[in-house]
Amino acid sequence: MINVAEAISFDLEAGQTLCLLGESGSGKSLIALCIPGLLPHNALTGGKIFFLGKNLLSQTEKSLGKIRGKEIAMIFEQPMGCLNPMMPIGRQIAEALHSVKKVGEKSWEIPREARRRLDEVGIPGHCYSHYPHELSGGMQQRVMIAMALAGNPKLLIADEPTTALDLTVQRQILDLLNDLKHRYNTALLIITHDLGVAAEMADTVAVMYAGRLMEHTPVQNFFSRPGHPYSRALLNIVSGKTLQPIPGNVPNLMDLPWGCPYHPRCESAGAECEKTFPASSHFDHGMVRCHNALCD
Repeated sequence: MINVAEAISFDLEAGQTLCLLGESGSGKSLIALCIPGLLPHNALTGGKIFFLGKNLLSQTEKSLGKIRGKEIAMIFEQPMGCLNPMMPIGRQIAEALHSVKKVGEKSWEIPREARRRLDEVGIPGHCYSHYPHELSGGMQQRVMIAMALAGNPKLLIADEPTTALDLTVQRQILDLLNDLKHRYNTALLIITHDLGVAAEMADTVAVMYAGRLMEHTPVQNFFSRPGHPYSRALLNIVSGKTLQPIPGNVPNLMDLPWGCPYHPRCESAGAECEKTFPASSHFDHGMVRCHNALCD
């Protein structure tokens, strides 16, 4: 059995935004799928995920079905692959509203509310009968946001919400998410590898590497004084006039190195890093797992 993710611990309050950072393959989306119970049936989970006082990992599939969409919603990466190409977007939003029963059963109530939701995310009413392929990538993402917010969830998980969008549209999507978060006092978990998104949106930042949580800290601390060498390396990539990539690659989860999984790429690694996985150290209201952490 392979532990593809472990030593993960963070919290998120209503009206707050947490950005989960890390390179591709670090396990960010895996954690996102674990929260609402969307992992494959053969995946084994342990520990506890508390949401509104309930441990989600101990809930039955029927109980989770009542939470998904209504209390916890998710915006997946690549909206074109998530929208039904054979169904107008208005009808797809209407179905999302019907599934969470936020509107009445009368035939005119659901379409009216679906149009209101489209207007809320900045899509004109005449697009109600449009099919996904008739919309731009940014508009498709707005439809996904409207569907995710159909139940007015307490927690919204956005997996790479700005992927493949140009900079202007990225800004519009981020502004929309921020506005809706404050309007509904929603907790927002953003999965991203874009440090600009974290700087713009996050209240706190959690950094993952090889399925392990390496640092969890307020966003100001992350950008001004990161505690983990991996966090510093991520910032160095974009801090200079030229790209400064981190040597090496994220390790294969089937062949993780002993000790700290980052030590083969770490300029600060010592003998202890090759032997034991570091315990968590706390500093400035944050947490870091490193034998050579900057904790002062």
